Amino acid sequence: MLNVIEDIPDPKKVDINPCKAENLFHHLPILRRLSCLARNNHLWVVANVADFTKCDINTNCIRNKNSKNCTSCPDDGYFLYNTNVVFNRDGKLVAKYYKRHLFFEAEMNIPDIHEHIYFDTEFGKFTTVICFDLIFKEAVQALEEPGVLNIAYPTYWFDHTPLTFFSIALQQAWSMANNVNLIAANVHFPPTGSIGSGIYSPKIGALVYTSNPDGRSKLLISNVPTRPDSSTHASDFETKNFFIENGKAIPIEGEETSVYKKECSTTVLGDPKNLTDFRCNPTTIDHYQFEKLKKHEDDIEVCDNNFCCSLSYQAESIDENYFFGVTAQVTNVLNIFQMGSQTCFLARCESVEGKACTNFLLKSSTIFRKVEIKGNFSTDQILPYAIDSGVRLTKKDKWSFDKTHIIYSNSNKQSSLLFFGLQGRLFDQDADIYIQSSKAPYLSSIGNLLMFGFCLSITLVIF
Repeated sequence: MLNVIEDIPDPKKVDINPCKAENLFHHLPILRRLSCLARNNHLWVVANVADFTKCDINTNCIRNKNSKNCTSCPDDGYFLYNTNVVFNRDGKLVAKYYKRHLFFEAEMNIPDIHEHIYFDTEFGKFTTVICFDLIFKEAVQALEEPGVLNIAYPTYWFDHTPLTFFSIALQQAWSMANNVNLIAANVHFPPTGSIGSGIYSPKIGALVYTSNPDGRSKLLISNVPTRPDSSTHASDFETKNFFIENGKAIPIEGEETSVYKKECSTTVLGDPKNLTDFRCNPTTIDHYQFEKLKKHEDDIEVCDNNFCCSLSYQAESIDENYFFGVTAQVTNVLNIFQMGSQTCFLARCESVEGKACTNFLLKSSTIFRKVEIKGNFSTDQILPYAIDSGVRLTKKDKWSFDKTHIIYSNSNKQSSLLFFGLQGRLFDQDADIYIQSSKAPYLSSIGNLLMFGFCLSITLVIF
């Protein structure tokens, strides 16, 4: 592995501009190419790569004073880290960030000292995290630094049902809940449920995004508000969306046509046959309390212990199965890690073998006129989700979120609601468990900042 991973210098200790000093950095071709990409195009560049550091027992012991590991090094003598690197317009390496929360990455190490990193641009102050990091407390804590209004987010996200784990829904929800612009570049590899990138602002939601299992790489461009809390409208911002084919950018006219199938469960689709075979893994929901919608108009309250949520809705008809689910218990994801949450949502789903809302569907035809969900959350970290049929983000002018409840109002019959709800994160209930990962490339962009979501794949085919 070390022949395709580079030893990345610490930009806090040395001045490094690989593009300006080829003779000094000929042994770091990946860093050089990224540096020259930034310098030659006068862009800020954020890229996800991998870093290795040789382990010295004495240094390791100093870093890990209270650790049992301070007397030993890994068998191969190196630490490997999932890493974001940041280059300024001149090609200078200005920041390096190590991923804290690993997911399917047994070959990677967890940094013994977790550090937030920041970089100042002429269009705002940024921080950055990687993939799984976003849903944990450290990502929220990074925003406590004064002046941070933007977050750059390369990811290789595996979509899961229900709503909490769809990549674009999470990206938009996190931006809105934390009042920052979020720029997300996700791997596009539908067979692992990995699709969905976008540029988001908290008051507007998605400025531009893509989520479509079509097997095609895309480039997203948008200008963003320098103050995320300003009163602006989506129409105030110029956005562009391109297919990337054979090194050329082909404009996408209008909104993408959704090519999602009705279902995405791995047990339904079987083995993937090609790049367009999208599948998402189910999340265990045995701990949810469910109430099936039986009338076209109703008020429902469901409680789990002391956590209660209410649903008030009006629909033209209820000819499809919808459920209202509520839980205050720890969510078990893939039987691998636990996540503290209080969640309530409305979803299009089917029961299987008597278990409510077992099979989540990706398409619906039911027209809701009004939906309102409230919950007595015991946390301030509340994420709002609104998704239409075909896994499209619900237009922001149809719904609102005031940090405690979420309201949907549809006046034109043009869309069908698929998922709608709230998740409160209880970070003190999280359990840290780490395992091995996969690899693939993707690309996204924002204005004067270019971002690559390699997530451990350092193949440079997208340049």
